[in-house]
Parts: sequence; structure tokens; C-alpha cells
Amino acid sequence: MKKIIIVGLFLLVLFGCKQTTVQIAGEVEKQWKSDSVEVTLPDARRGERLMVASIQKDGTFHLSGNIAPGKLVFVNFPKDYVRIPVYIEQKHYMLVESGDKYYLLSEESSLQNRYVEFLKELDKLNQDYEKACQGYDTITDIHQKAARSEMLDQKFTRKNELVLEGIREFAGTEIAQNLIHEILFYCEVDFKFFTQAIEALGDSIPNSGMKTRIFDTYNKLKAKQLTGQAPDFELPDVKGQKIRLADFRGKHVLLDFWASWCAPCRKKNKELNQQYPELRDAGLEVISVSLDSKKAPWLQALKEDRVAWVQLIDETGFEQSEVRKAYKVEQVPTVYLIGPDGNILLKNPEVEEIHEIIRQKRS
Repeated sequence: MKKIIIVGLFLLVLFGCKQTTVQIAGEVEKQWKSDSVEVTLPDARRGERLMVASIQKDGTFHLSGNIAPGKLVFVNFPKDYVRIPVYIEQKHYMLVESGDKYYLLSEESSLQNRYVEFLKELDKLNQDYEKACQGYDTITDIHQKAARSEMLDQKFTRKNELVLEGIREFAGTEIAQNLIHEILFYCEVDFKFFTQAIEALGDSIPNSGMKTRIFDTYNKLKAKQLTGQAPDFELPDVKGQKIRLADFRGKHVLLDFWASWCAPCRKKNKELNQQYPELRDAGLEVISVSLDSKKAPWLQALKEDRVAWVQLIDETGFEQSEVRKAYKVEQVPTVYLIGPDGNILLKNPEVEEIHEIIRQKRS
């Protein structure tokens, strides 16, 4: 296994200055490929470095430079893909190895130490999730795939919960920003989670390149969200009878976009089967719109899943469906909660959120 020995990472605060002198010295074993060590910001573009130094033939290196306290930086060994986060405080850090990961810890209590403990827990969840993902794409039976999807969804939800806990714990620091920045690609496809993460940041958010990118991305995504009146449409049900969304005006409607070939959708059918009696008793109508391009697999899926609510199909298929485009559906399943007045209330709501909204509307 690769090994790195950090002789010391010294943070010396210069009296009366807003910068911290950071000195990093260490030694790597000869089998390492990196010929340099770098210090970069989390959002650094290729080639942007705060500090860089060559690794000598005997494996030793030394860097020195000024970094503002409260900044989050990464010590990188580029060719070995080692990237170690450091929150700049007036501390002396030592390197520790945990599994195939490296962390810097201080000898006394510090925000960095809390951050490392959080990262260790998150790394375990990530590894567990990645292990559970193995072989998923090779599963051919849709029901087995749906069962695996349910397990993966539970693990992924726990990861998201931990990230939100971390953002709240480190709110007001660049650590919290980086927790979002590291998964910004995922936030872009889950606006609901993105909103929760933004709210968890709190009001005191230090300025940084990360902050700018996060909020620029969020505001652009927010502008793309479907709001206001739900677009009306007319589609056939299982008997070929045309059904319009407007026919359900005056009721809360849960509009579910899905397809028979989508394992998470089949898992969603199972969940809705369990929830439907309670939702129906609360006065809510459920309408599912299949984006299957052929009727036969849709009907077979309905038979297998034993669904009891309104089922419609748009046989133009996922890519060509004008209804899908009108609702800005980029993946299935996607669910909207629509109010009695026809306005969009929530996207991908939890059952508890649905009941709370219905309760508030009635009161």
C-alpha cells in the first residue's frame, strides 16, 4: 500500500495580519508517481494552485505560503490521486491513514478533527453504496432490479441525510460549502435536495468561489422549475378512454410519471400501492402517466404491480412525449403534487408532506 509521511504541517499566525503562514514538509516513498505536491482551493481550475513544490529525489518536499484563516484547501499529490482536505486554523497537524484514505488531524480539539470524523463516516457510507451498486446494470429481472433499487434508495437517502447533517454542523464555514460543491452534479438533478442543502447553509455564508458557483447553479435551476398552473393534457386510459387532467380540478392530484422498463418506477408502484388507501381517504387522486412507447409492456406491468388508481399512457414514448416536456420531466419516476386550483404545489413529495399540505389547505 502507498504510504506518505508528513513531517509536519505548521500553521503560524502572523500577528496583526489576515494571512496565515502555512508550511508543509514531508516525505513520500519512492514508488509514488507524483513529482510535485500542490495546495489548491476546492474550486480550483486545472493549473490553479496556491502553492506548489517539487518532490526531491529522496522523496522529501517543502512548501510555504500565506493562506487566510478559515479557508478550506487541499494538499494534492496529482499523479497518485491523493487529495487531503485541510481547514486552515492555528494548529499543528499530523497525517493519519484510514483504509485507503489519508487525513490530517491536529493534536488538540479542532474543527478539522470534527471534519475528518465526518468524512470517515461519509466515506464508509459511500463505499457501502458503491458495493451495493455492483452488478445492478446486469440484473435482467425487473422485479429483482426493483428490489435492489429499493435497497440502494435507502442507502442513498442515508448518505443525503448525513450530508445535510454535516452542512448544518459546519454552517458558516467553507467546509459546509464544500460538502455541496463536491456533489453539485447530483444537486443539479435533485432540486428538492439542493434546496434543503441551501437552507442548511444558514445565513452566515463566507464569500468564496464555491459560494458563487453553488448559488449561480441553484438560481439557474430554480428558474427552470415548473411552477404555477399544471399544464393540462389528454391521454388514454387502459380502456382507451381519453382522460383530461382538468377533469380532476377541485381535488388534490398526485401526478406520477413512470415507465414499465424503469426499476425505480416499479419500486414506486409498490410504495404507492401501500400508500394509496390512505391517500385516497385523505381526498387525493393519483394519476400515473406511463411513458412507454408500446402498450403491451405497460399493461403487463399494471397487471404485475396490481395498481388501483388512474393509469394513462403517452405512447409517443419518453423522448417524444410532449406531456413529459411540458412537465420538464428529465428522469422517471417524477411526481408532482397539484392543488385543487390546478397549481403545482410540490415536486417529488414525501407522504408526510402530502398529508401536511392537505391538512393545511383544509384548515
